[in-house]
Amino acid sequence: MTEPTGEFEESDVAGPDVLENNCDDTEQPPTEQDAPMQTEELQSETGCFLRSEDEFFKDAACIEVARCSWDRATRQNYLQGCRWSPDGTCVLAAVNNDGMHIVELPTDLYGKDDVSEDRPVDILSSAVHVPEGGLVYDYAWYPGMNSTRPETCCWIASRQHEPIQLWDAFTGALRCSYKGYDQYDEVEAALSLTFSPPDGSTIYGGYKKSIKSFDLNVPGREKSTWRTKSTASCMTITSTMPDTIVFGSWNRSISVLDVRSGETLPVGNYTPENSHNAGVTWLGFAPDTEEIFVSGARKDSKILFWDVRNLQTPVRTLRRTCATNQRIWLDFSPQGQWLVSGDTRGILHAWNLREDTDAGEPKELQFPLHWDCLNGVSFHPNASIMATASGQYHFTAPTADAEDKDEPGNTAIPAKESNVENSLTLWWIGKGVFSEE
Repeated sequence: MTEPTGEFEESDVAGPDVLENNCDDTEQPPTEQDAPMQTEELQSETGCFLRSEDEFFKDAACIEVARCSWDRATRQNYLQGCRWSPDGTCVLAAVNNDGMHIVELPTDLYGKDDVSEDRPVDILSSAVHVPEGGLVYDYAWYPGMNSTRPETCCWIASRQHEPIQLWDAFTGALRCSYKGYDQYDEVEAALSLTFSPPDGSTIYGGYKKSIKSFDLNVPGREKSTWRTKSTASCMTITSTMPDTIVFGSWNRSISVLDVRSGETLPVGNYTPENSHNAGVTWLGFAPDTEEIFVSGARKDSKILFWDVRNLQTPVRTLRRTCATNQRIWLDFSPQGQWLVSGDTRGILHAWNLREDTDAGEPKELQFPLHWDCLNGVSFHPNASIMATASGQYHFTAPTADAEDKDEPGNTAIPAKESNVENSLTLWWIGKGVFSEE
């Protein structure tokens, strides 16, 4: 991303609005690279883009338009999901052993209505790279991010043994930290993160035995704490119920927390049909109803749909292949018509939630997009583009006999190196132009 004037100083104590940049207050005209993607076709009275999602996957094809890869298999540089920025100009991804990366959308795709299958694939490089070590637990964009306002261009991330950190999306600099403390008054790492909708004024962090809130504009110690009986491994909040947090745990449970009273309610039970088989790793509300939320778990093929008005049993169950402990992300399309998920075989599952089969199940499409585990999916906020992330941990095998293991050059390599694919890929999922051959 184009670097703005001025710099941020790292801060972890209470201070002025951390979203106020030190750059010149004079409004700068957006460049072609920075301007959010727009089109004149369909817009609401408020200016919100309303591209029809009926065209998604209509050609039963995904056209690869751009890619960024980490090819050194021995470094285990698998990706850990991906997220489009709220203004659609760039994608944020975490890479194992290589920090966090931002790649930008190719400018020729701005305002596109269709893409040819013969379009060359752009090889992307990182516009911003934060080479921080340690395992990244979770990350999230600031909801009001807009590239024409540099002060809003930031994201939060939580890493092993570190507090929640707010990063600048233009410079890659650390703006400030939000520190959650355990019962021994020691800083602990948040395992899951989310912003309060819709303004993002509050940060919520999920910890081993608590959920904590932080004022975005007051770095430092937590503002409030709610004790929980289980680890908050993932969380979600909807704008229609901003005081209600749904969180999942590694012990298979899902709970609903009311931040006003501190009361928690269980979701489902431990029967096989009404719960997951292993730890819950993903939760998300459907954007079109905001009464339905979806859960996914590690090493569990089930994707469960829940209704907030009846938390006893799931209202629907979908299936995918999930044979890994790694988090495999799901995502709803902006208007809620589609739900997509990857799986450990590298296949993209896309369900049309507004079109049922004769059996009463959502129509499903499958696309083999990667050789390795497809762990991350993210819809562009206002265009027919989707980002996917691939890769997983591969157990290693020695390159020489055991007695030669101490000799120089005998390094361990993944046992199935031919299937190793660590990449962030952009796909066109709208109207395509195909050759007649």
